[in-house]
Amino acid sequence: MATAHPGVHGHHAIERRHLLGGHRFDDAAHLLALQRAVGNRGVGELLTAQRMFQSPAQGQGQAAGAPAPAVTLTEVEQLQAYHRNVVNRHVRALLDELIPHLQRVSTWTPAPGTGGGHTRNLGPAPTGGSQYEISYASGGRDSERIAVLVHELTHVAVNEAYDSDMLNYPVAPLPAGSTAADEGARQDERVRATNQDQINAFQAHAVRNAAELLELLPAAGFGASRMQEVANKLSGHTAQKPLHEYDAVLSHLLVWAERDDVSRTTPFYQRLTAFVAEAAGWRQAGAVNPTAAPDTLNEQRDRVMNARLAIPSPRATTTAGAGAAAAGASSTASRSIRSIRDQAKATLSKLSRRFPRGDQS
Repeated sequence: MATAHPGVHGHHAIERRHLLGGHRFDDAAHLLALQRAVGNRGVGELLTAQRMFQSPAQGQGQAAGAPAPAVTLTEVEQLQAYHRNVVNRHVRALLDELIPHLQRVSTWTPAPGTGGGHTRNLGPAPTGGSQYEISYASGGRDSERIAVLVHELTHVAVNEAYDSDMLNYPVAPLPAGSTAADEGARQDERVRATNQDQINAFQAHAVRNAAELLELLPAAGFGASRMQEVANKLSGHTAQKPLHEYDAVLSHLLVWAERDDVSRTTPFYQRLTAFVAEAAGWRQAGAVNPTAAPDTLNEQRDRVMNARLAIPSPRATTTAGAGAAAAGASSTASRSIRSIRDQAKATLSKLSRRFPRGDQS
């Protein structure tokens, strides 16, 4: 995890005013240089200040001679406001890392529904690195949308850290002569070219962490419906696709925990924040160091399944009339089953008398 640099509050404050006086930070190379100089949090503050110093006519702004990026300000402003206002230090540390990557997203595409999203690598940016398109479900509450946007921006951070075709592991480069054209094909070839024990060790590590969180989830303090959503993320996303979803799901859950005001003293929250910090540290280093044994992947998936089955289902609430109707339907169904069973017994009895079995084994 990147450490905060105190300089942005001291002598770098002068540097910040100087930079804001005549320069913008849309250029990815400038952003990376700033990130090295003043840290993730410093860059986040500079970007926020840049937004505040813009006149309305400037909008997103643009580098000299370059076309203005097709960015809907709503998403950028939502994330920047969340970063500016959140007091949870774990969320703030994550956003310190992610906010600089907003400049890499050239297209935001809202879609109907809630809870889902997709990040697509559009290819190299003129200033280095890549540029991305993020599509996301725009329905639901603001807190739901924020969690999705943080999830998708984590995918961007992962790809910038590992240059991995969006995988959460620094996989080997494409083999020479590869003809893989789409992202999925490139991912498959790069995974095959990577040491399989290393890949499996990472996956076992990710799934083990998902299992641990699932085991701690019932006492985490989430409401019943949110608990099911968290369980589905861990069992259906992390455990099934750790190479694709591990980092982003951790970010998603952290935002949910903060927005739902989950206690920070619970074992679930403490382990979640430890896993978030570990993944962020790996991204910063550009290297992954799992501790699970590669041959335990299937065991960890079994552990996830057992933990998921132990999560209590939300209790359905029914009115008295609905309850009576359900009881009546159940009674009718039971009588029907008994009738069918009795008819089957009678038929088998008749057949046994007409066609006696020749063997009694």
